[in-house]
Amino acid sequence: MSDAAILEAFNNMIDARDEFAAQFENKVVEVPIGKPQIEYSSDADQWAPRGSVLRCHIEDDEHGELVVHVDDQELDLHAFGRMLTTYAGWGMRIYFVDEDSVAEEPELEIRDPEE
Repeated sequence: MSDAAILEAFNNMIDARDEFAAQFENKVVEVPIGKPQIEYSSDADQWAPRGSVLRCHIEDDEHGELVVHVDDQELDLHAFGRMLTTYAGWGMRIYFVDEDSVAEEPELEIRDPEE
């Protein structure tokens, strides 16, 4: 792939991201339970979220390395991080809940955890 083709692909990606961000209405979309939350993009050679909410489970492997389970996929730190880059330039909130509660909206309490 030539430098010009790489630059064009990168610029197209930035344009698509900016166009998508301009349409954002601060409404998140959660994929229904039973439907795939992520999809593999062979063009980008990475996983991408289908919605803007991810229900996942966190584990570690025998070496203490992160493993994130999304649906039936196991993502290591690198793959999970690459997937998050599809939202580069955005913000995110992470709720840590019991693994049986990932499909529920948690009750939110705002306070200093040490109080």
